[in-house]
Amino acid sequence: MLRNLAKGTLILTVTGLITRVIGFIYKIYLSNVFDGETLGIYQLIFPVYGICFTIYAAGIQPAISQMIAGKKDNPVYIKEVVKKACLLSLIISLVLSFCVYIFSDQIAIYMLGTSGCSSYLKMLSFSFPFCGIAACISGFYYGLRETKVPALTQLIEQIIKVIYVYIIIAIVGNENQSMTCMAAVSGIVFGELVSMVYSIANIRLYYKINLVKTNENKITFENNTIMSKFLKLSVPLTGNRLVIALLHGVETIMIPTMLKVSGMTQNEALSTYGALTGMALPFILFPQTITNSLSVLLLPAVSEAGDDKKKINRMSNICISFSMLFGVFSTIVFYFWGSELGGYVFRNDDIGRYIEIISFLCPFLFTATTLSSIINGLGYTHITFLTTIAGLFIRIMLTIKLVPIQGISGYLVSLLISEVAVSLFSYIFYNRKAAKL
Repeated sequence: MLRNLAKGTLILTVTGLITRVIGFIYKIYLSNVFDGETLGIYQLIFPVYGICFTIYAAGIQPAISQMIAGKKDNPVYIKEVVKKACLLSLIISLVLSFCVYIFSDQIAIYMLGTSGCSSYLKMLSFSFPFCGIAACISGFYYGLRETKVPALTQLIEQIIKVIYVYIIIAIVGNENQSMTCMAAVSGIVFGELVSMVYSIANIRLYYKINLVKTNENKITFENNTIMSKFLKLSVPLTGNRLVIALLHGVETIMIPTMLKVSGMTQNEALSTYGALTGMALPFILFPQTITNSLSVLLLPAVSEAGDDKKKINRMSNICISFSMLFGVFSTIVFYFWGSELGGYVFRNDDIGRYIEIISFLCPFLFTATTLSSIINGLGYTHITFLTTIAGLFIRIMLTIKLVPIQGISGYLVSLLISEVAVSLFSYIFYNRKAAKL
């Protein structure tokens, strides 16, 4: 069992690294084919995407995993759980697709603050059902501790999206920025469609092999209780994640809004927002791929350590120290060579300045990620939820207060202060619990 867990975690980690590298290169490509305003508009559609995903999949996926864990010898029950979950996700995603498509103008103007997002939201809405089904099937495989298919699904989705967008833009060019942006959004839809088809093909093969071996008449379960149990698991998970998604959405929308309050025109605000979130932040967050992979490995390791207090302390302290030192190293690199890197990669001097300023995020951001994984592994998931909420609340309040006065520098300050706060909250809690281990 432990060997399978380690193997599964390794598969997820390696494919996750590859997916992030491809994603990083893709963002550099987009920054070169989009102008600043278009990049800002493109980035603005993702809060809507994230909120909708949270509703139709974020709670449903882990609920599937929990319900079928340990039920590998009962494929008929598993099939019934997955069927009901996929149906629920499909219904919710179709309703959300319809609402986003019909009310795209209102969402774009009154929520996102620019009518330019409307047509892209309509296109994006087509991806919801595909994404929901693929997420449900991934939850099925996670429950069986078979991570190969979900990992490959993510990788295939990313590769297909990048190839599709590159080919379309190579054909139509990037002179018409509206068409270029639509190509990028349609790439999301096409990538999700292909990943769904791949997921369905794999689960059909699983059923074909396993159901043939099973005498369905000998397996019984209470079919009527499946949906009620499923809802009891998925609704609280969805609720918690929806709160975080909504706060992330508010934060994202507030940045260009407050930049306009500071005196910028809408074009300037969107260009600045696009430069920061589409270029500078992905650059800073790229090294976090390593600490994220460490966290993926760390959570099950802490859980497995159980009552071995010395092992938990030793392992946790090593990982925290590594994350902090790696963060400091990243800060040094980005602070002293950020301008050159930003200018070379993005051909934009402002990006280099942003990279220099937010380089100080690295030690706190990387350490907070590791601490969250340790705390989750110890069973205190509500603490990571509360610290995340606290960090977002601090950031939103400071954004409203500082950005109208200091411009984009005010947001960078709020980003740094909130991340320091999250790191401190997490470290104080961990220290108190570690003292009792």
